[in-house]
Amino acid sequence: MDGKHDVICIEANKVFDFCIQEHHVERMFSATGVSDHTKVEVECHIDTHNINCKEVSPRESVDKRKHKALVCLAIHVPVRLRLINKSTGKTIRTIEKKVVVLKQVVLCVPPGADVSCEVSGDCCCVFDRDNEEINCVFDLCIAIKSVGTVQVLVPTLGACLPKECRSSQKGCGKARFDGDCDCDD
Repeated sequence: MDGKHDVICIEANKVFDFCIQEHHVERMFSATGVSDHTKVEVECHIDTHNINCKEVSPRESVDKRKHKALVCLAIHVPVRLRLINKSTGKTIRTIEKKVVVLKQVVLCVPPGADVSCEVSGDCCCVFDRDNEEINCVFDLCIAIKSVGTVQVLVPTLGACLPKECRSSQKGCGKARFDGDCDCDD
């Protein structure tokens, strides 16, 4: 090899900063019209695929040289509550709500970077017959990150060429993966 390499420019997303926080939230939702003699169980489901995370105020710089900023977020977490008759197992009512969580975090957020979040968690709810409401506790894990597009110069030794696929002697119906993989060629 002559020691010279081609250089290519790749455009990629860069995670500038990220953090994770646990958050405990308690909420009450109205649930009127349930028969007085019905024993009710509440099933709770967090729709993690439709969570909306939005900045709600301008970023406040805390360190101009390193682009650190205080970021204020409103995180809308869709929740589906099902009131179930304990005796019959039938759904009495389904209630869809959004739990709003407000967060402030300090992140490195250079100009042009976007802030996003992912949320996972569990919920536990009980029906309060006396007040005709559902009391819920949400334990959430919130991951917040700042991401932006960057261009990176990368030295190359050539193009990535595919190798020929090998087939199994056993055939597709009889082939089995047992967890061992020998990747030495």
